[in-house]
Amino acid sequence: MDSLLRPLLDAPPAVVYLVCALVITAETALLPGIVLPTLSTLLLMGFLAERGTLHLGLALAVAVASAVLGDQLAYFEGRHWGPRLRRSRLARRIGEDRWDRAEAAVARYGVPAVIAGRCLAGVRTLVPRVAGSAAMPYGRFAAGSVVAAVVWAGAELLVGHTTAWVV
Repeated sequence: MDSLLRPLLDAPPAVVYLVCALVITAETALLPGIVLPTLSTLLLMGFLAERGTLHLGLALAVAVASAVLGDQLAYFEGRHWGPRLRRSRLARRIGEDRWDRAEAAVARYGVPAVIAGRCLAGVRTLVPRVAGSAAMPYGRFAAGSVVAAVVWAGAELLVGHTTAWVV
């Protein structure tokens, strides 16, 4: 296992934090980000924290800030572009059904939908845009985004951190 991770174990921590931050931010900030491996990124950050390459507290701060930044960018994209975004070629590839489910959840549940959406791969890319398009009040969206990012990133980092003991 160490031979596969050697480049990351040897990389300067600042580079590892930066690459991880870019992956986490891009997942929600960019529609094509739906395919980015953020779960693996968070697990790896937790693993590297256990190994001493990263600091767990700083890894959490980077992950949360990156997730919140991506959410905010996606929210404002949805707010600005609204229905035009949904009709785009790239958005059609996501599927009408996913858009409909995300819209229905945000309309019905509000902030809890934002929090739950963060924990579901694929959905976390759509929910901020849907919230923006549906004109969910920004303060409510931002609060939900922060809570969701702390829970999501914290849980995944801790799983990666504790799994390192097994490896």
